[in-house]
Amino acid sequence: MKRNAERKTRKTPRKATRPTLRVAGDDLRALVVNLLKAYACSDAAAACAATVFVEADLRGTGGQGIDYLPYILDNLKAGNIDPRAEPSVRHDAQAVALVDGHRGLGQPAAVLASRLAAKKAKRFGAAVVGVTNSTDIFMIGYYADLIAAEGLVGIVFTSGPPLVHPHGGIERMLSTNPMAFAFPTDREAPVISDVSTSALSSWRVRQAAYHGERMAPGGGIDRNGIPTTDARAIRAGAISPLGAHKGFALGLSVAVMSGLLTGSQVGPDLGGWQDEGPIGYFGHTFIAIDPKALNPGADFPQAVGGYIDRIKRSKKAPGVREILIPGERSARARKEYLRDGVPVLKATWKIIVDIAGDLGVAMPKATAARR
Repeated sequence: MKRNAERKTRKTPRKATRPTLRVAGDDLRALVVNLLKAYACSDAAAACAATVFVEADLRGTGGQGIDYLPYILDNLKAGNIDPRAEPSVRHDAQAVALVDGHRGLGQPAAVLASRLAAKKAKRFGAAVVGVTNSTDIFMIGYYADLIAAEGLVGIVFTSGPPLVHPHGGIERMLSTNPMAFAFPTDREAPVISDVSTSALSSWRVRQAAYHGERMAPGGGIDRNGIPTTDARAIRAGAISPLGAHKGFALGLSVAVMSGLLTGSQVGPDLGGWQDEGPIGYFGHTFIAIDPKALNPGADFPQAVGGYIDRIKRSKKAPGVREILIPGERSARARKEYLRDGVPVLKATWKIIVDIAGDLGVAMPKATAARR
């Protein structure tokens, strides 16, 4: 059964509100685990996926969190994802390896690849681990962060279903194709850059459609190729590449680095969430670099921290109180949400309430978010 929390978009732009609830992080994670297990996912796979989903919500990137859970559950129900699959290493050769996701939940395969890349980098100085025959892994900054936590540079590429038109075209040929970089520092948190190569993230368009919002100009086109700010029209049409030809070039590069390099599918061959058809097999690439192997005499985390300090002390634009480093806002959000509860859109919560009711899964307590 298709579940859709979208409402008809008004013809004139308006300031939309997003009613939000707060749920304790542990309760939210337990809910995700129970819903996945209701579809026969193993304890380990459900726990891994739930951790990644809830971390996305904790870090303020909720569109990569439980807002995606209904899509996963629908695909488990349809047989597009194998709930009992466990990732395994298909090919292993010194500083490179290829992990087979066996069409299971994507997060366990991504965590395995991240840890394997870190282990190999510590031995060989750098390592590349690919994942094939996978499904979506969602918040890729999480995996880059896992690598950075080992004192290494982490780089992650992933592709996905077609949502983005190429520069000069109007068909959906690329995904939002995000890439993530994480660097260890001697400060409280690593630098984490997790960005898509499209003008808009797909989840931002989806959530805007929930609430009848319009997007900023230049973010997408309708099904006829006409530029539009209507979120629902963009969902029916295509998202535009970031910075026109530049974003197209980056998106194409990420697709090659993650999909084709690992022997996986890209673009229209992937089908997937938005098209609500059978999904193809995703590819992901994880790179780990040991700074000590590259430059043995240097203190890389200290150098990164020093550069951060210089940037934050640099002159600010009018009206700007603080220059935020990539990953800094997420680290602050995580502290707040662990204390006060994780924000969840009411539109998302309603979908999950319906799913949980059908499955006989108890819902945790949710309270209205403070304005």
